Amino acid sequence: MKKILTLFVLLISAISFGQRIVDKEVGEFREIKVFDLIEVNLIKSDENRILIKGDNVDDIQFVNKDGILKLRMQFEKKFRGEDTFIEVYYTDIEVIDGNEGAKIVCNETLTQNRIELRTQEGAQIRIGMEVENVDIRAVTGGIIEASGKATNQFIAINTGGIFEGKELRTEAASVKISAGGEAELFVSEKVDINVKAGGDVYVYGNPRIVNKNTFAGGRIYIQD
Repeated sequence: MKKILTLFVLLISAISFGQRIVDKEVGEFREIKVFDLIEVNLIKSDENRILIKGDNVDDIQFVNKDGILKLRMQFEKKFRGEDTFIEVYYTDIEVIDGNEGAKIVCNETLTQNRIELRTQEGAQIRIGMEVENVDIRAVTGGIIEASGKATNQFIAINTGGIFEGKELRTEAASVKISAGGEAELFVSEKVDINVKAGGDVYVYGNPRIVNKNTFAGGRIYIQD
């Protein structure tokens, strides 16, 4: 009986340890960069802090320098953050940057004048927004999925980047793709498209003005 009780206590202790949460203040920042397969949930708040959950809570390294918050694994745990989840509470955000397979989600609609989104190296961003201007950059397999409303969007895709923006209603857009990649977007008024060295652009919304230029294999599809 004592052995069973001891095993039960050890099991509960192990589970509790595995579910431990680390709560840290990080100071004011306007840009966030996430690395090493870490998953982040962005939450609007009146304070700037992070809650770290998962199997590797003690292996997270965070640095806030000049208003840029960087979240990554310790060097010996590099590229092993897939079981680590971080809730990031922020007061203001201007740039969201995903790297090295990181996943960044903004569950609440982001409402402000401008936002810049960047992904590279297979990282992903999923976000809903109501903004005037959005800058989007996806390269080296990075994926950005956006929904909501924006007046203007500026899209740059390179080397296999993907933008899934059919659910982001915009009035005007500028799209540049080079060395492969794909963009889906919804535009109601005017769109300027430039595709070089491969790539696909799908335009929804039946915009009144479409300016397009392709070179070396680029493809543009105006959808009904």
